[in-house]
Amino acid sequence: MAASLSIPLLWGQSFLQGVPEQYRLLMSWLFVFGETNITVPGILGGVITWLKVVSLFCLLGWVVSWLATAAKERTVGRGGVLDFAALAALIGVVGTMLWSVLEGQKKVPVYKIYGVYSLTLMAITCGAILFLWAEVAIWRTIRKAGRAGDVVELLGLHLALALGLGFGVAIHAASKSIATTNAISPMSMTDALGYGLRMSGTYMGYVVLAHISISIIAELIATRPRRLYAIAKLTWYESNRRMWAPWVVITLFLVVLAFTHWFLTPPRPAEMGRVYVGTLSLLCTALLTLMVTFLTPLSLPQDIQNQTIYTVVTKPVRRIELIWGRMLGYMTLVTLLIVFYGVVSLWYLSRTVGGTITATETAAKKAMQQNKLPEARVLNEQAVQLRTRMAARVPVFGSLTFLDSRGTPHLRGIDVGQEQSLSQPRSHVEGATPATAIWNFGVVPDPFTPPGSRPQLLDRRVPVSTLIREDSVEGLLNKSYEAKNRIAQAEKAQEAGSLPANRLKELAGTLSRSNEELKTSTEAYEKLKAQADAIVAKAVEAEKEGKATDGQTLRRQAAALHAAPIPLEMTFNVYRTTKGRVGEPVYAEIEATNPVTGAQYRNIFPIREYYTNKQLLPASVLAGGQGNLKIEVRCISPTQYLGMAENDLFLLSKSGDFGTNFMKGLVGVWLQAMVLTAIGVFAGTFLSWPVALLATLAFFVAGQLAFTALLEFTRQSFLGGGPFESLIRLISHENQMSDLTPTASVVVAKTLDGLVMPIMSRLVYIVPNFTALDVSTTVANGFAVSWYDLLVNTLLALAYALPFSIAGYFILKNREVAA
Repeated sequence: MAASLSIPLLWGQSFLQGVPEQYRLLMSWLFVFGETNITVPGILGGVITWLKVVSLFCLLGWVVSWLATAAKERTVGRGGVLDFAALAALIGVVGTMLWSVLEGQKKVPVYKIYGVYSLTLMAITCGAILFLWAEVAIWRTIRKAGRAGDVVELLGLHLALALGLGFGVAIHAASKSIATTNAISPMSMTDALGYGLRMSGTYMGYVVLAHISISIIAELIATRPRRLYAIAKLTWYESNRRMWAPWVVITLFLVVLAFTHWFLTPPRPAEMGRVYVGTLSLLCTALLTLMVTFLTPLSLPQDIQNQTIYTVVTKPVRRIELIWGRMLGYMTLVTLLIVFYGVVSLWYLSRTVGGTITATETAAKKAMQQNKLPEARVLNEQAVQLRTRMAARVPVFGSLTFLDSRGTPHLRGIDVGQEQSLSQPRSHVEGATPATAIWNFGVVPDPFTPPGSRPQLLDRRVPVSTLIREDSVEGLLNKSYEAKNRIAQAEKAQEAGSLPANRLKELAGTLSRSNEELKTSTEAYEKLKAQADAIVAKAVEAEKEGKATDGQTLRRQAAALHAAPIPLEMTFNVYRTTKGRVGEPVYAEIEATNPVTGAQYRNIFPIREYYTNKQLLPASVLAGGQGNLKIEVRCISPTQYLGMAENDLFLLSKSGDFGTNFMKGLVGVWLQAMVLTAIGVFAGTFLSWPVALLATLAFFVAGQLAFTALLEFTRQSFLGGGPFESLIRLISHENQMSDLTPTASVVVAKTLDGLVMPIMSRLVYIVPNFTALDVSTTVANGFAVSWYDLLVNTLLALAYALPFSIAGYFILKNREVAA
């Protein structure tokens, strides 16, 4: 991917240098909005990508609809020369793919004609013939059955095609100058026009999308809330009458909940909260999504079949009101069920997990009173671990790299052969060696940036101002360091010279304010630190005199002047090569260093597997670091291996309310139900109810289970080839790594894969990614679901639901409802 994007990016940088200043911004955004493999970071980049995908599917739908109309109106397919040429071109596409496979298998030599590969010429010829046939068919059909707006749209499509091809020519011209400067081969005109055609497709899609948007806006202006409410109310009544759907899922939920504690046995007492929360979230997700999957596809097809839809469409009701009204009715039902499930689940968790925490703490106090210290320590640890998971923790993650046993840097540690998670693969460090896991906090380079690519920066800064109280000793020290940093930056900017007068004046003001702040904060720091030291000295004297209570009181007063320690949480696993002594833990060493001030914290602690290991970092380690921190972890025990992933160590910024976080997790269920509702209503607009039900169920299963496989199709990273080649390997018992003997069946299978895989890879843009909307694992592990994450997930759900609902509107608008 990086190699394929290098030329367009270089072209963009080079080409823009020759563009007048007032046009550079426009040209940059035209490139970003046109090139399918380029976007910008953040939510804006997601919106741009969504617009590209939707526009391309709009263009595809526009072409297919007009070609279908052309076949219906008999403007093509009448046995003319162009029709036979198009049929031959379709056969030529298959032949081109077959020839490509034969070249790859070295069954035929690679030919060139005037310096151009024969395969490329075959593809261009077939594509040109098919384009000409579609062009003639659409022109004839629009002239016969189209409107003035359709003619304008077709002209706009040709202008967009010309714009994209112009970009392709510019890429070719710019690549020559880049090649001359960097001593590399320039891009060929064929490849440059390929990029131009890709951008043309996107621009043409925007034209069709604009036409569709105008139609939708006109519908929205004519939409009335009263009609939406009436249809939603009718849908509500139908949902209660048909299969008693809400009452069935409520009954199932209560029955399962009543016996859940009989079958749920956590592997360790401290993981009770994670198991119960995960099970309840899974139960809510399964019941609601299945209810929506079986309920939404039945409504419209049965109304059309029974002709009861006449009573609706004969009234002044817009088709889009019919679609959105039904979605509104179903989602109102889902919302009420979500609230019910949330309230009941929180009550259940309070009685089970909360009751266990209270009982464990009571047992720990009783053991302490009976002087059973080891038992009390274990019970207290269990209670603390349970409370850790029943919270909404806000972590601050770093970037993880490794040193091996010789001190050589690596991106990964040792792979001990254990099962790996795809999202968070674990690496191990060897005990009693220099092998180290290093977490870097701050603005750090992404260690996994491909070689030769532009380095990507990760913002992993520690929010020092949030973690350290400003009126504390460490807070004042941090303010002093920040003032020193601003002074150094301003002085460096002044030394650079050749600055305008207004910038010099601004720097002078910054220096004056920063010097004053440095003086004030330094004086306040020295005064407060002296006060804290004096109180500690008094506490020491009181303890020497045997006044332990007074000493403790004075130490608490001194601690109140300092910032609270920063919680550091870790979850490591241990891979043992020797059994060791029974009950003897594996030890790890942690070292936290402030790279700016040099402040350090070091400690050795025993690793508790499957539990959250906690350390408290002194606030002085973070003061003055400008958000930078370096944490190193080593395994002390010899012959043992300590395993960790990047998210296994983090600073705890704060901990919120679990109840609110649990309800945020259920919002993810609500978003999944909304997407399924849109799909179900969409399928019901043109399919009979059994087929619509199967289609909705297929989308649900594919979005839950097969989305990762579709991504692999998109990246073409499957071992063993595509589905047909894999089938041959399965039948012949061949492994995935070795090349197959190029027999006739293998060549045919590879040809079919070449035709099918591009189509299957595009399904990733249609099948909803339900796993991305599911945040139940985050809630079950005790981490907070941020409002930003909910916003991103909501936009993602709308990005799926909105196109499906609008597509259903156009289908319902153009079909005969009495059919």
